[in-house]
Amino acid sequence: MQRFTLGLGLCLLAASVSAIPVDNNVEGEPEIECGPTSITVNFNTRNAFEGHVYVKGLFDQQECRNDEGGRQVAGIELPFDTCNVARTRSLNPKGVFVTTTVVVSFHPQFVTKVDRAYRIQCFYMEADKTVSTQIEVSDLTTAFQTQVVPMPICKYEILNGGPTGEPVQFATIGQQVYHKWTCDSETVDTFCAVVHSCTVDDGNGDTVQILDENGCALDKFLLNNLEYPTDLMAGQEAHVYKYADRSQLFYQCQISITVKEPNEECARPTCSEPQGFGAVKQANQTAQFFRVLKKRSAEAMENVLDVRAELTTLEVLEGDLPASLRSSAQALVASSEIGYDSFGQSFCISYFAVSIATVVAASIILVAIFMTYMIVVRLMVPSAKEQSVC
Repeated sequence: MQRFTLGLGLCLLAASVSAIPVDNNVEGEPEIECGPTSITVNFNTRNAFEGHVYVKGLFDQQECRNDEGGRQVAGIELPFDTCNVARTRSLNPKGVFVTTTVVVSFHPQFVTKVDRAYRIQCFYMEADKTVSTQIEVSDLTTAFQTQVVPMPICKYEILNGGPTGEPVQFATIGQQVYHKWTCDSETVDTFCAVVHSCTVDDGNGDTVQILDENGCALDKFLLNNLEYPTDLMAGQEAHVYKYADRSQLFYQCQISITVKEPNEECARPTCSEPQGFGAVKQANQTAQFFRVLKKRSAEAMENVLDVRAELTTLEVLEGDLPASLRSSAQALVASSEIGYDSFGQSFCISYFAVSIATVVAASIILVAIFMTYMIVVRLMVPSAKEQSVC
């Protein structure tokens, strides 16, 4: 009976601590092929794959998901004009970045700890051809020397509170943030920057324009006219908002870089005071990227680049969220990594995990009580025998 009780306690302890993950995972690094019209991503798996490969946030769209299984290879091909593949132009280096996030899920219905998310990026560089010919010249020639000044490198950030705040990716509705565009240049007083053509979308094709082609604001409730503290910096305060049924916001703007004239100020947009509810909803332009890939003949477009920023809005109002949770949400940004099993220092414990921990603790206590009882019984047996002899 005592052995049966001990065995039962050990079995209960073992059953309470055993959690069985999906018996599969990604082996090595993904294989990426940057094609002329699409991006192809393949993953090698330890066992036969029986899950899904899809673009993050677009699982319900069949063209953005691959359900093929039965092999130790999983992958997906994404044309440039589908599945919200992001395209951003760059001046330094000169070309186009194509970016997307792909999720590898090993369970048919749920996301589990063995799943992975990868941010995939391809760069298509624009090549400048130089043609030359040989000519005869006199012995006395004039030396000709030029120095190429590299174009500025620009970025778009959403900061907490003001222009000196920390970058944020998680925010609450109504929280004050600062939209900031900056360009870094190796030279001083050489270039001017103007931000224009800004849009925001929900990652599912619903795009709204908030700055027009001249750099003027369209809706004062979303973003006011920009301020330009320096030649290569623009910014404006705003309050966080969100789509009705989507928590993510994807911002994209264009920055025009021009050469600054000597002893003159940089030209800035002349804008009237924006009205409320003036933001314009845009149609999905599927052929935009193919126009970007071609050599741009218009000189005005040669010095235009794209910048992007992302923000996730929490499903609560600012007044309903305690300050401790707001700081925790911001701390989560600093410690988060791409991958569903890595959450940095901030994590959550479900009720199921708490129940398992309680069962484990109770089992350990029962085993300890039982072992104590067995030791006490064995110590008392010799004493009883001595009394019977006497």
